[in-house]
Amino acid sequence: MGPAFWSNTIWYILLGLVTIIVLFIVFIKTPNRKHVLSLYLTVCGITFFAFEMITLMCLKAYIYFPKIFTNQHNDSVVGNLFSQTSVSASAILITVFNVKFHWQLIIVLIYGGIEELFILMGIYKQNWYRTWMTSILLLILFRIAKIVSTILSKHLKRTWRYIFIFFGLCTLHFHLVTWASKAVGVRSFNENLCPDNDCSIAVIAATYHLLLGISTMILYFMNIKWNWKAAGIFILYIAHFIAEKYQVLSSADCWFFILTSISIWGMYLNIYILDRLYPKPL
Repeated sequence: MGPAFWSNTIWYILLGLVTIIVLFIVFIKTPNRKHVLSLYLTVCGITFFAFEMITLMCLKAYIYFPKIFTNQHNDSVVGNLFSQTSVSASAILITVFNVKFHWQLIIVLIYGGIEELFILMGIYKQNWYRTWMTSILLLILFRIAKIVSTILSKHLKRTWRYIFIFFGLCTLHFHLVTWASKAVGVRSFNENLCPDNDCSIAVIAATYHLLLGISTMILYFMNIKWNWKAAGIFILYIAHFIAEKYQVLSSADCWFFILTSISIWGMYLNIYILDRLYPKPL
């Protein structure tokens, strides 16, 4: 392990270990683990897809330096994953145990201290963003987690269930397939759509996930015969081919069919898993 590991990476790993410990405590102490898991997947998806992709990649609010990847874009994204999974775990802890407001403030102060410490160590940099914004946004996130938990605890309406499953897909599929395939270098996104390369990647990746997720959810949840579902999946293959032809997406040599199959069938599998995890609709 080189000096970058001990100066940068180790601190993100420690943050990840704290996250695992917090989640372990929550899962051990609560009897309804399905509720906690569905809540965590949804809250993680909300923090990343609805907030972090915009502030991190398009608005350039801050930059992470965990020194895990040589590519700064990938390195900043993986640093953000440590951050957003951590704050989401804290939001779940607060929600499940109904933590009082003054303890919420203490948790917010701890995160503020960690953020300032990371800045001093040079492993995280703020551009226009400031730590006091984190404090406000964390309190908002804690409230969102409470609202999501309340809705999940009741008999879900179909619309809410579909929305929560979609954000769950952001946690599972976007991280494990869409971003992972880019990080290992077998898939790339057009960097020229927007003036800023990172923003272009984020916009295309988010749009791609949105379209693929909604399309696959429609195919999965529609009460139609398998031959019609197969036709819909075939159209998704064609859509990927067109995206490659116009260089919106690009796959490494000989990887197109493999990546497309992983993307489509992986999305379908994740929907299947989440469909059994989340409460059934009214």
